[in-house]
Amino acid sequence: MSLRKTVSAIILAAATVSVAHATDVRHFKGEKPETMAEAIAILEKYNTQLEGRIKYELTPYTMAQIHQMSYSLENALQFIEQHLEQTQENLEKVHIASETNDPETVQQKGEEYLKGTKDLLGK
Repeated sequence: MSLRKTVSAIILAAATVSVAHATDVRHFKGEKPETMAEAIAILEKYNTQLEGRIKYELTPYTMAQIHQMSYSLENALQFIEQHLEQTQENLEKVHIASETNDPETVQQKGEEYLKGTKDLLGK
């Protein structure tokens, strides 16, 4: 480990111990996806990191890392949730329009629904 990384690790560990004893917890912004592909990439990146860290002893330093990465994971899941809600709403409009014989809405909202699912499926 380079000197820079070692010093950074020591500073983060010291800050973590201080935060652990403080009444308020430090908050981070995390990575914010702007596309479905970015949201999925964030999940893949941080899920892999989380999986690796929880297999071992959870030191204050590791807990600080997990805390920080959880913000990016939450942002990615929130983006996906909002995307799914919109996609579901479009499908519901297709469903209702198909019942009421409204081909214009079926076509328009059907295209929006298909785009939403293609984004979700990475196509």
